[in-house]
Amino acid sequence: MAVVMADIDQFKRLNDEFGHLLGDEVLRQVSSLFHQQLRKIDVVCRYGGEEFAILLTQITTQQAVAIAEKLRRLVESFQFPGVPRTITISAGIAAFPAHGKTRDEMVRAADSGLYAAKQAGRNRICVASLALTTSSCH
Repeated sequence: MAVVMADIDQFKRLNDEFGHLLGDEVLRQVSSLFHQQLRKIDVVCRYGGEEFAILLTQITTQQAVAIAEKLRRLVESFQFPGVPRTITISAGIAAFPAHGKTRDEMVRAADSGLYAAKQAGRNRICVASLALTTSSCH
C-alpha cells in the first residue's frame, strides 16, 4: 500500500485573490477529480486545510507515483470555473513497508515527500526517502 499526501499549491493566495467561497469550491472539485480517477478500494480524505490524504491499496511505489502524477497533470489541466489561472498540486508518497510500518510513520514519510515537493518548486511528486532526509521527485 501507499499513502499520498497531496496539497493544493498557493491555496492561501487563491483564497486571498478570489475569496473563501471560491477556495471551498476548488477544494470540492479537486476532491471530486481525485475520486473520479481512483479505484473504489482507494480512500481519499481531506487531511486538513488544503491537504488530502490518499490511501492506495494493493499497489507498488512505481504504480503510486504513476497515479499521483496522473492526478497532478489532471488538476493542472483542469479549468476551474471562476479561477482565471492554473491550479496545481504537490504530493509526497510513502510506501508500506519501505517507508514505515505504522500509520504515523507512513504519514510522516509521505508528509516529508510533500515537503520536498514544495521545496523543489511545487507542482511535482516526491517519494519519501528511506532515511527521510532526501526525497526523489518527479
